Amino acid sequence: MKRIGFLMEQTLGSVTHYLNLRQEEARAHGFSPTWLPIDYTATTLPWALEGSLAARRSLAQALPSIDGALIHTNTLALLVGDLTAKIPTVLSTDGTAANKHAMRAHYNLKPESALGALAKRSVYRFAFRRAQGFVAWCNWAKQSLVDDYQCRPEDIAVIPPGVDCDLFQPGPRAPEDRLPRILFVGGDFARKDGELLLEVFRKRLRGKAELHLVTRSPIPQEPGVHVHCKLEPNSPEIAALYAACDVFTLPTRGDCLPIAGIEALAAGLPLVLSDVGGLPDLVRDGINGHLIQMDDGKALGDALERLLGDETLRARMGEASRALALATFDVRVTSEQLFDFVGARCGVAARPRAKT
Repeated sequence: MKRIGFLMEQTLGSVTHYLNLRQEEARAHGFSPTWLPIDYTATTLPWALEGSLAARRSLAQALPSIDGALIHTNTLALLVGDLTAKIPTVLSTDGTAANKHAMRAHYNLKPESALGALAKRSVYRFAFRRAQGFVAWCNWAKQSLVDDYQCRPEDIAVIPPGVDCDLFQPGPRAPEDRLPRILFVGGDFARKDGELLLEVFRKRLRGKAELHLVTRSPIPQEPGVHVHCKLEPNSPEIAALYAACDVFTLPTRGDCLPIAGIEALAAGLPLVLSDVGGLPDLVRDGINGHLIQMDDGKALGDALERLLGDETLRARMGEASRALALATFDVRVTSEQLFDFVGARCGVAARPRAKT
């Protein structure tokens, strides 16, 4: 049986993506995955350089024993073009460098000159020409691969990161005497614009709701605000918190496709998200939540107040979120799609079709 190496970046939501794929590896047809996690290290070097060097070392060591590779994210592919020429390789991305160019300030990155951006784009184009195919987490990322890097649309599969819809489920109906709960999940509190959410809560929502913040940032507790700093990805505790809340919001300034938003869908929560990156893939505006403009505190407060004040609306939108999660973001579906695409591009025979 063929073996395919999965080089998986271990940062932020990509960690959860890696854990979910490992949980579903039995769905791989015709090959056996070899897992090659690439741990994030904070150094003086840019992560695109440090990460791709680490990926190069890992891939070079694995080459004698693998027949193909998937590399997630494409940041890791910057310096491995000569190695990927030796085996079929699929590149996976939550968002391209061109996607993220306008978001650099929100990621605490220095402004990039036009010449620097052009040079980086040329390097990535060279790396991308070696790939047998691409997995894009969202339509926003696919469009950039086509427009900015001249990749062929037929070589790109849009496959979002799935979540365990058995673990993340809607909770029981809240007691009438309990205030509705707003949930925010974002390790990088500043980039996800948690400060705007706190400001809106203090001015308009305190006493009308509880605010639950899941973050790595040291945010102090205050009346009505509950901070959760030690919840682990895919843990029963984080799933229980989703199930115990009523509305999910992420007024982020910089994001590709946050897995927290997908978990909220699976938990049957209406979503209030900023209209950036790939987030529009998660919200059918007015159906399962609302999209708002970045930095628009009034729109954020209006959308949250509307949902907090109407239990019937919350229930209807929550049902729509759960249905969308089951149809599009269930890890059992997305992992099989990913394994099939990677296998096909790496020369594995197609999965037998079920007889009808």
